[in-house]
Amino acid sequence: MESSFKCAKEVFKDIVDLNLYVPLSNIEKTKKDLLSAIEQKDKMIFISAEAGRGKSVILKSVYEILKNKNKVFFISNPYLEIDSILALLKQLSLNEHQIFLIDEAQLLSAETFENLRIYADRGNITLVFATHDTNLKELLKKKHFKTRVNYILTIQKASRNDIETFIKSKLIKADLLEISEMITRRNYNLIYKYTKGSLRSTNQLMFILFDI
Repeated sequence: MESSFKCAKEVFKDIVDLNLYVPLSNIEKTKKDLLSAIEQKDKMIFISAEAGRGKSVILKSVYEILKNKNKVFFISNPYLEIDSILALLKQLSLNEHQIFLIDEAQLLSAETFENLRIYADRGNITLVFATHDTNLKELLKKKHFKTRVNYILTIQKASRNDIETFIKSKLIKADLLEISEMITRRNYNLIYKYTKGSLRSTNQLMFILFDI
């Protein structure tokens, strides 16, 4: 059983692993809306939510869907990669639709956002930014951004039942059904109370619990 607990701990590492992806309704709705907006070739799209609600997994999942039939780039750390992004944008053909999925966009400076906005205005480009709520509110105070953001997609907080589904599904996907059945309704109520619907906090809490 000890080895099973170690395996369960690994399931809840705070990383984006699509092999353990759980299609919660709020995540799936946002993903569907994002794919629709990209298909319409909208220039600037924002996914806005509090930390831990699944922004990164949505971007990675969309990237996997699109990568074989579209010119799509996934940027996980724009702070480190921004120079490469801007250099790439300068070389892009305007005849082909290009898609940039930019995670952790709150790391970008206001000046960088402005540069990216200019490229989006000029070219056949869709920029998708995943960012925190507060960062987006500050950005939208600038009038020129208000008129150019085509979509703002928000991810709703996971419900108590979502959290139960999230935990059970990840354990079952990892062939840990026996451990999944050990977690009681009362346990799930307490987990939800402490994590407040955050998937990241749920991963972190379960990782600690299985490490004890």
